[in-house]
Amino acid sequence: MKKKISKKWLWSLPFFALIVILIAVGYQNMRHLQSWWRLPSDVKSQMLELETERIFFWIFPPNPPPEQFAHLHPATLQKSIILGADWILSMQESSGRFQYWYDPVSNRFSDPLDDNFLRQAGTGFSLMMVYELTGDQRYLESAQQNLAHLQKFLKLLSPDKAYFLYNRKAKLGGISLPMLTMLKIRELTGNQEYDTLLQKLANMILFLQEKYQTGQYKSTYIYRGDYEYEKKKGWESKIYPGEAMLALAGMYQTFQDPRYKDSIDQALGFYAGNAEFESSHAFLPWTISAFTSLYLQTQESRYADYVIKLADLLIRQQNIDPDDQVYGSFHGVPSINTSSYLEGLADAFLLTQKIGDAKREKLYADRLKMGYRWILLLQSTEVDGQDIANPQQALGGFQSSLHKSQQRIDNTQHSIVALTKGLRYFYDISPAVQSNPSRHTPQPDPQ
Repeated sequence: MKKKISKKWLWSLPFFALIVILIAVGYQNMRHLQSWWRLPSDVKSQMLELETERIFFWIFPPNPPPEQFAHLHPATLQKSIILGADWILSMQESSGRFQYWYDPVSNRFSDPLDDNFLRQAGTGFSLMMVYELTGDQRYLESAQQNLAHLQKFLKLLSPDKAYFLYNRKAKLGGISLPMLTMLKIRELTGNQEYDTLLQKLANMILFLQEKYQTGQYKSTYIYRGDYEYEKKKGWESKIYPGEAMLALAGMYQTFQDPRYKDSIDQALGFYAGNAEFESSHAFLPWTISAFTSLYLQTQESRYADYVIKLADLLIRQQNIDPDDQVYGSFHGVPSINTSSYLEGLADAFLLTQKIGDAKREKLYADRLKMGYRWILLLQSTEVDGQDIANPQQALGGFQSSLHKSQQRIDNTQHSIVALTKGLRYFYDISPAVQSNPSRHTPQPDPQ
């Protein structure tokens, strides 16, 4: 005769389920945040609290309170974008290089050796976005100067393949990000001076994909003298594939070479459904942007379907309790990283408009407003600076978090790109500079 389960044990099941969820959440945090054990106990507590809240609100989402966004309108975003872009200009040296960071509290700039090639390259692209929005030549000229600086690190693998070698590292992302700036310059000005280089860099991306014969992109060509770094370390970047696919999507739009679309299709076959990548915060935004671009070019529904899948995964990481100080931020350690997620989410919002998905259009719009509210809290404005030595230098920069004052070029460039996309897509503000028709003129492959 079977024993009946006591009511006492039945009532205990939800408690045990919660324990299992918290253990799983802790494991996920340790997977995605390698410095977990070094975090202060209060940060760990907040992280677990926010992770648990998100699980609850995923099932029972609260209604976004309109009063939280009363200050969000086009003029607010425009002002923030200009302040941020001008802060970036203030960080540029005569060589075209940008100072990596500035700390308003200590009134210190980064050491020249404390630098990152990819963040330099991404900053130039952000300035082109602001140039498109405003037509201000200063931003175009600054981006061109930055490209000239980056090309000092250009190397040739063969006559038709090129890459950038910085600090003995040649990374997939380091190939891709300068391409975005070059493509944007070509799109807006018709300037074709980078065409040959663009094709050599794109060939290098294809070469790194061919290394695996699976559709996956190899993260590096060489890393401190090691050509098999990924294999030996068991590591692949989660950020670089999206950057590479976005660059190839831009190449396909500009040159109409089917190899670029074929490469992204092969990549879709590898990354779609790959839990290791799709569960990573870093993989989602750039990949969303890449497949949004490809959908807008081709109207192939499979690209739109993948964007929606990734965007739905992305917004699960957002903190949406309106009573939280960090309302609108993403994941368990709220920071300015939210801005990079908003870049992808803004492109997903644009896609929902194109495909007529009204339910998600409203959902993504609400989540964008929450995110904009958060990142605007982290920008230094003219009302700040009461207790810092050089408020003018801090003006416009975005600090790392509510508790970390350092302003970095990558944090600020992600923020102004996210806000620029919001102004364009969400508020439907037309850019001052329109695309130049000659950008679509196909060029021969480099010999």
